[in-house]
Amino acid sequence: MAAFTKLEDSPMFRKQVNSLEQLTDELKERCSNLHKGCKRFMGSLDEAYAGDLSFADSLEAFGAGLDDPVSVAIGGPVMSKFTTAFRELGTYKELLRSQVEHMLSDRLSQFINMDLNGVKDCRRRLDRAAVAYDQAREKFVSVRKGTRAEVVTELEEDLQNAKSTFERCRFNLVHALANIEAKKKYEFLESISAVMDAHLRYFKQGYELLGQMEPFIHQVLTYAQQSKEMAVSEQDKLAKRIQEFRTQEEIANVRMASNVDTSTSGDGIHVVGLQSYKTIEALMHSTANGEVQVIKQGYLFKRPQNTRGEWKRRFFVLDSHGTLYYYGNKGKSQGVASQQTAGEGAGVFGRFRFLNQRASSQGEDSISCHTIDLRTSTIKIDADENDLRFCFRIISPIKTFMLQAESVADQKDWIQKITGVIASLLNSPFPQQLSYGNPATESNRSTSSVDSLSIEDNKSSEGHDDIFNLLRNIPGNDSCAECRSPDPDWASLNLGILICIECSGAHRNLGVHISKVRSLRLDVKVWEPVIMDLFHALGNDYANSIWEALLPKEDQGMDESNGAILFIEKPKPSDAFSIKERYIQTKYVDKLLFARDTDQVTIDILEAIRTNDVRGAYRILAIAEGLRETRRLFTRLFLTALRVPIWSSSNGGAASTFWCGY
Repeated sequence: MAAFTKLEDSPMFRKQVNSLEQLTDELKERCSNLHKGCKRFMGSLDEAYAGDLSFADSLEAFGAGLDDPVSVAIGGPVMSKFTTAFRELGTYKELLRSQVEHMLSDRLSQFINMDLNGVKDCRRRLDRAAVAYDQAREKFVSVRKGTRAEVVTELEEDLQNAKSTFERCRFNLVHALANIEAKKKYEFLESISAVMDAHLRYFKQGYELLGQMEPFIHQVLTYAQQSKEMAVSEQDKLAKRIQEFRTQEEIANVRMASNVDTSTSGDGIHVVGLQSYKTIEALMHSTANGEVQVIKQGYLFKRPQNTRGEWKRRFFVLDSHGTLYYYGNKGKSQGVASQQTAGEGAGVFGRFRFLNQRASSQGEDSISCHTIDLRTSTIKIDADENDLRFCFRIISPIKTFMLQAESVADQKDWIQKITGVIASLLNSPFPQQLSYGNPATESNRSTSSVDSLSIEDNKSSEGHDDIFNLLRNIPGNDSCAECRSPDPDWASLNLGILICIECSGAHRNLGVHISKVRSLRLDVKVWEPVIMDLFHALGNDYANSIWEALLPKEDQGMDESNGAILFIEKPKPSDAFSIKERYIQTKYVDKLLFARDTDQVTIDILEAIRTNDVRGAYRILAIAEGLRETRRLFTRLFLTALRVPIWSSSNGGAASTFWCGY
């Protein structure tokens, strides 16, 4: 619409003003709608900014801001750069929102409140001025002739004032309408263009930021694709390994069930030939100073020495350093119902009830590790109870471990491998230093420990030679007490004899309650003065004079009364291990080769103690073993020993070692 060409108050002028006012009202409605849309747009930008910051915070909490192993594994250090980028993009959104608010929202609000609403105010003032002007004019024109001049003058003055006010209000409205008409040409274009320019700068900043990160993003995508391919390959390899493991496990179970070579002696002692552990011995020697390899591992049921204790499933590991250890729970989280044991009249199935009852709490406790010293241990098949299958015991001087496998093949395999490790430890040219507690220290053993061990051995080698010479100069100790092999390197502490390495295996199978086997070279701490005094008092010749008293001489003729004994011959060094083992069983377990003379046993043992007669006490204790009065005899022996100063002071250690086997 063209500007006001004529300013006189005419009907055409008023029509033009009314038309412009109608356009102003329509423009106000449009501006209000645009302002509402602008507010919603600003709210969305504000939410987007908060969403960017929230996502960046969650990404940082996920792993981008941490340095723990999990964060490193999932790519936390890489994500930290992306977190910074998301926060930077969020600040760009906040800047865009503030520019939209300043360039459009605030200007729209000002235009509506100041300009458009100003037209309404001008119209209201004009209407009031028009009414006053009409009234003043009506009064002035209604004056009659002859009216006083003062009255006419006053009315004329009021009319001029009303007209002046009306004209001022009329031109104010014209000015307001003209201002709106002028602003329509640039106000909105300028605001919208500024908003678009803000968007341009927003996307330009984002593009520049992401453009700088583009090489890094592509590098990460390439790495992720390679990692994905490697993960798929690892999954395939794992599936193949699982299949191979299951196949090998099935083959091993079949092989163990059919080809395991084991035998059992008369009292249930497990025996393994020398050839059965050559593979284990070679593995142990090859890894003595290197990486630890697992010989066998798996779950076994274990029961404490207390026969009323409950069976617990533990994970056992036997490694190439000769260490047998198992993992257990430190805490106790079992319920009251789990306190029922297999020995309380529940039978074989009772033990499985409390195993199921405690299954829910398994794994809630922390894991602990326990080590079993195999150097002083032996194995026996079966447990004390006859109603449980697949049981065996590991007997050591300190503790007896009652174990149960889950199958006969697993039982035989465990027994074979543990026995092979024990034999390899006995044949080892250097002592195995066990690491009690955490078995992981075995794999981290450094060469410095081996060097320090060799230095210590060199320092004490001269003392060892003196021990060898003293022990072998005792009558009969130049050869094995069992098979007469020369230069024996092993000893039975409580029997007071020297034996060869092969016979030491048979002695160890007897159990420490019969023969406590130690090495002359390895167990250097055993040979204390009291033990040396005991061996000086005994020796192979004297011990065999008691244990082989009824053994026929080579030139002795047949005696019908002792026909069974005459068929027993002392083994030779070249005889098989089974022959030597059977002879040792006959000699020390069955005791068929010494004459029993039980008369005056108690009186003789007391006399031997009073006179410090070690040989006499040795002979009497061997005879008295197995008699009903043995326990009473031992009690009186201990009480008497405590009252005799010469015995308790000089030979107390020897006496305690001597009694261990009876």
